Amino acid sequence: MATESPTFSMWPVNVTDIVSLQPVCNLTSGRLEKVFLPALYSLVILVGVPANLLALCMFLHQYRKHGILVYLINLAIADLISCLTLPFRVSLLLLGDQWRESSPICALTMIIINSSFYYTVSCSTMFLAFISISRYAMIVKPNNRHLNKFYDTGFAQRACAITWIVTIIPLLALNLNYFMREVRLAADSVCYNVQLQYGKRVSANAFVTVAMIFLVLLVAFAFSYASIGVELCTVRRKSISQHNRTVHMRAQMIIIGAMTGFVVCHLPYHVYQIVAGLHRLHGSSCLWLLQTHHVKLITLWLVSFSSCLDPILYFLLSKSFVKRGTKRERST
Repeated sequence: MATESPTFSMWPVNVTDIVSLQPVCNLTSGRLEKVFLPALYSLVILVGVPANLLALCMFLHQYRKHGILVYLINLAIADLISCLTLPFRVSLLLLGDQWRESSPICALTMIIINSSFYYTVSCSTMFLAFISISRYAMIVKPNNRHLNKFYDTGFAQRACAITWIVTIIPLLALNLNYFMREVRLAADSVCYNVQLQYGKRVSANAFVTVAMIFLVLLVAFAFSYASIGVELCTVRRKSISQHNRTVHMRAQMIIIGAMTGFVVCHLPYHVYQIVAGLHRLHGSSCLWLLQTHHVKLITLWLVSFSSCLDPILYFLLSKSFVKRGTKRERST
């Protein structure tokens, strides 16, 4: 239903005004949007771009190719794309209250932000899932013929290609529905707008579904890495060599760090999407969206921050497991 968009204000939201002027959909920008988040996103860009480029170069120059290396290459590409599109999110934070909602620059910025963010996050999550399955097969189930396919180079290349292709299909469909049916641009409304930021019923359903899938994958990640940690602990106890004990202890610590980083960066955003999505499905007001929008902004930054952690944690983790995988290949 079309709504009248009130005049944008740079001052804090007055709850009384919001109640009396429902619906108030234009967001107000404060220090979080104008100072802190642009600085934090700039940090992610400055660290994430060179870190992922370096990781990508190192992975591509590895002599021995294997499934995990293929997944790491694709993960680095996804993280690099995510970092390279962050300047558009910074521009929205800094200038979104000056652009008109109906302007071409607003539409272009929103399309780039939505498409790149959800595309790279979805692909990255799948690549991480493939990595966890490969490591689980390598360490815990080395004789499982079906799971060992994930470690095969050819299988990994096909899996990554399918992920890139299949993921973009529903994303394009949702974006077309979002911009053609859900969002009604108003000439007197600004780009930094709640209705434009959130969409309606179809988008809410999509967000909740994706978030639930993520939680299922999170449980799978936890089981996979917990099993790997138990196996390494068992091997470490049986090992006579102090060097082997140290190596396995280091691998366990990196696993804990990788899992903690993933949970801290991704879980808050998906929990927020479930809560916000369910709230919107039951008829959310602009007031509620305005009150919780800062939560969304912070959790969005945490997801982007994972683009910096991935090339560090997963490169370190790959060094420990690739050596063991290489020994297994030689023995077979």
